[in-house]
Order: sequence, then C-alpha cells, then structure tokens
Amino acid sequence: MSPKIQVLPLNYLCLNVISNQLIYALSDEEGKYYDVIEKYFSSATYEVLQDLLKIILNSVNLDASIRYACLEVLLREDVKKLDTGIFPQFYYRNILSTIALKGKRLQQLNLKGVWVRDYPEQLCSMIKRLKCLKTLVIPHMADDTVIEAILGLKRLTVLDICGEACYTVGGIGRLQSDTIRVLDIGNFGKIDLCQEELSGYELVAGLIEKLPNLTSIRTYSYTGSALWLLYDKNPKYKTKLSYLRDTGTTLDIMESIIKLCPGLESIHIDTPQRGVLEKLSDLKKLNSLKLVKANMEEVLNYLRVSGGQLQVLKLNHNKNVSLDLSQICLDVPNLQTLECFQMQLTFTNSSTYFMSLQNVELLYCDTSDHVLRYILTNSPFLKRIVVGCVVNMTDGDIFRLCAECDFRNLEELWFSCARCLTATSVELLMGHCPNLRVIGQLNGWDMHQDELDYLRAVIAATNTDLTLLPVGNFL
Repeated sequence: MSPKIQVLPLNYLCLNVISNQLIYALSDEEGKYYDVIEKYFSSATYEVLQDLLKIILNSVNLDASIRYACLEVLLREDVKKLDTGIFPQFYYRNILSTIALKGKRLQQLNLKGVWVRDYPEQLCSMIKRLKCLKTLVIPHMADDTVIEAILGLKRLTVLDICGEACYTVGGIGRLQSDTIRVLDIGNFGKIDLCQEELSGYELVAGLIEKLPNLTSIRTYSYTGSALWLLYDKNPKYKTKLSYLRDTGTTLDIMESIIKLCPGLESIHIDTPQRGVLEKLSDLKKLNSLKLVKANMEEVLNYLRVSGGQLQVLKLNHNKNVSLDLSQICLDVPNLQTLECFQMQLTFTNSSTYFMSLQNVELLYCDTSDHVLRYILTNSPFLKRIVVGCVVNMTDGDIFRLCAECDFRNLEELWFSCARCLTATSVELLMGHCPNLRVIGQLNGWDMHQDELDYLRAVIAATNTDLTLLPVGNFL
C-alpha cells in the first residue's frame, strides 16, 4: 500500500497559518497594517522570513500587489536567500529598489521571474549594494554595465547570465574572478555569446583563463573548442572543470579536454567524430556521460572498458542501431540513472540485473513492453520510471508484475501513453507498492474523470500519500 501522509511538521503548519494571515492583512490597498506587521516580525529569525517569502512570492495564483507588499514587509537586511518569482512589468523598478534598500546581506538572489533588462541602471545599482552575494541568477539581463557591477562581488561563486546577451565582447571580456565556480552563459547550440564577430570559442577561452577556479560551464555548447585554443597556446595549462558540454567534438578537441581537465566528472558530447569516445577512458574521474548522435559501436566499446566508473548514462538520437540494455547492465554495473531519448532499445539476456539503477527515463524510443518489463523486474532498487513511448500493457500485465516483484523502492511511475491500462492498474499499484507517491500521466490511460475522482476520494479518505496526475480534468 502507498505510504500514509505523515503529520506535517509544526514549523510548516505555522508557516502556512502565518502566511495566510499575512496575506489577509496586506490585502488592504491602503497599507495601514504595514507598520504593525513589520513590528510583529522584528523579532523573527531570518530563516522564518526566508520561508515566508519563498511560500508567498512563488504563489502564482496570488495577486502581484499582495506578493510585492509581502516583499516590502518581509525582506530584512539579514535575509540571505531570495527568489522573486514572476511579476508583471509594472513592478520591476520597485522590486529592484526594494531589494537594493533592504537586501544588503543577501547571499543568493534569483531574478528569473522578472524581465529587468530594460532597467540596467537600477539593476547595476542594486548589484553594487549587494556585496555579500554568492549566487546571482539574471538570465537574459546582463549588459556591459551589469558585468562591470558584477566585478565588485568578491564572494560570488555561481553566476547565471545565460540567454540572449546585451553585453559586447569587450564587456564580457572584463569578467574576472577568483571565486566564481559555476558560470551559466550563452545559448544552447549557439557558438557566439553575443552579436559581434569572434565572440565564440576565443571569448570563452579567455573567460576560462580569467576564472581560474571555474568548475562548471553550463548552457554553452562548445566548451571543448575553447579548451582546444587554450591547449594550442599552452599544452601544460590545467583547469578545474568538472563539467562541460561540447558539440562536434574532434579528436584534437578531445585530446585537449583530457589534458586540460584531469578532474572532469561529467561531460555532454553532441555529434562526436569517430574515435572520440574511445578516448573517454582517459578521464579517470568521469561518472556521468551524456551522448547525442554518437556511434553506438564506439559507445559500447567504451562501456566495455570503462563502464564500471559510470553512475549516469544518457543517450540521445540514435535509432539506426539497437541498444541492448542487458549489455549495458553487464558493462555499467554501478549505473544509477539511465535516460534514453529517440533510441532503439532491446534486451537479449533476461538473467542480468541492474543492481544500482534508481532512475529511468525512456522518451520517444522504439521499444516494446518486453523491454519495459525487463527493467521493472530486473531493477530491485528502482525509484522512478518515466516512459514517454507507447505502452501496450494491460491490467493483467500489471497484476502479474505485482505478483512477481514487490517494487519496494518505487516512488514514481509515469506512463504517458498506456491506453490499455485502467483504474484497476492504479488500484493494483497503490495497493502493492509501499512507497509509491506519484502515478502519471493518467490522461494517456483508459480512464475517465469520474474514475479519477473516485480514486482521489479513496486516497483522501485513507490518508494515503499518493498523487494522481494530471490534477485537472483530462477527459
């Protein structure tokens, strides 16, 4: 049986009660309770204020005026984390002013929900006042003046300025820091960072040199080419990168990655040249691998040699050759996460077991119910399975699976297109799996709204911790 809903922690219940009272008090357009509320919260710890801000600012159904009023009242100088959530344009300037005035000791700031690129002066003024920032998330917003302001953040470790850039080559070239470890920059699939010429590999290579403690370059898809330029200039140069992404990887680029990134733990390679994957064995700390449009013969050869060190394997876009999952099972014994997108999947040896596998995603793959059954029955520690392919299993198949396996660790099961499964399968799963908390997507099953309503009523009446998705009407 799915687990019972535990009694919520007292602090969570208190936060809900207080947030509801706070929202009610600030619903007054005249703001006559502001002073009273500020005085009431003056003795509260900053952790309480952070939690209240998180709950209220991310309540998308709550009126923006009330959310902004809460930001004004709750943001105190000692608050360390702030995620603004989504606001309409009318509030952007005021939000920046409020954060600049009251958030002086913020360590983490996420402005992803507000499009403040139209207010560069206010954004720069705010950044200059937030001297304690360690994480700054401002995608699509940075220009040269913003980059200049970021240079004054001496504690910054995570910087997200990805997306469409407003900065120039000269502006981004000024970015220099001994503290930044994670940089999110550029656009997926685009070589150039900005509109000017020579704003691609060369610019990223310069950034790597100016950020000596960088461990991860996210979003940018051609980091390997930038490393090749550095290697060509100084073969003895070393980086601290533990993650990177590259596209169209050549043998020379792969050689530069190996030489310059001895501590690499995770790599994402798109369309590698023949022979590149064999060199992956030289990356002794690699434990996470994502490959797009790779030659399957080379993939399997690499896994036979070095698959034992991998915990995460993601394979995309290759339906030309079938992938034998039982061979993966043998070659990658420590695999915890397997993701396949647009692949052809089979298995030939049903006596092999994924003894470490916990998370599986199969999306738009050419596969069969036999493969799915193999994964479910031969992965004793499976926690989450997502299948975005056609599933032809029936209620009888689910019954037999439950009879054979206890699914003791299964927490989430998602079948997006399983037209032969009905409410009976939901009842079987919720009655058999002791830790199952999510079943979806039921709009792809043979179910009607009245059946879903009945099951949700049973779940509520029995205090069962199980969510059936989607939440709204679907048939």
